[in-house]
Parts: sequence; C-alpha cells; structure tokens
Amino acid sequence: MKQTSQDVYQLIYESNLDSKLEQILIGLVKDNPSPKIESIIQKFLLYVQHSTENFWTTYYGAKTYEEKLDCYYQYSKNQCLATEVLVRDLGSLSSDDEIKENLDALVKESFTF
Repeated sequence: MKQTSQDVYQLIYESNLDSKLEQILIGLVKDNPSPKIESIIQKFLLYVQHSTENFWTTYYGAKTYEEKLDCYYQYSKNQCLATEVLVRDLGSLSSDDEIKENLDALVKESFTF
C-alpha cells in the first residue's frame, strides 16, 4: 500500500511536535513533494514516537523529581539527536544551499540547551 503526502501530514499532526518544528516539516513536504523526503520525515517521526513512548515509560517509573528531570533531560537530548539526523539526511538529498542553511537553523533554534 502506497503512502501519500496526506498520510505524512497526518503523521506530523499526530506526533505532537513543537509548533515551529511542525510548521517546518509541513512546509518541507509542501515545497518538496518527494517520496525520498517523505520517507526521511517518516523515519524521523517514528524515532520521535519511540522516544516519546520511552520517556513516558521511564517517567512513570521514576520515584523522585530528580529522576523525572533526568528522564526529561535524556528525552530532550534524544530529540536533538533525531533532529540532527533529520537535518543530515535531508541535507544529503539537497544541493540547494538555502535549504541546507534553513535546516541547520532548525537545529540551532528549535533544540538549543
């Protein structure tokens, strides 16, 4: 069964991402309706979903606020890593310097500690 752009939009909306990141991904799919880009975004969203599920499992098992905060810190680091991989994967597809600059800005602006 072939995945459509509409399915990718639905996955983005259901992932409960930061609104800025959601807008960037939606814009990326609209401006570059490529199966390769959709596949990269789907891979990213799958990782984000797994990371979120792992966060809640660990969070509910934490006994102290310090453990919960450590859990959140690890979750945030995982989100940064996922975004860095997304930027790298998208950058490998593009020779357009403007797109690469915009993707690099995503990491700096959306997930800065």
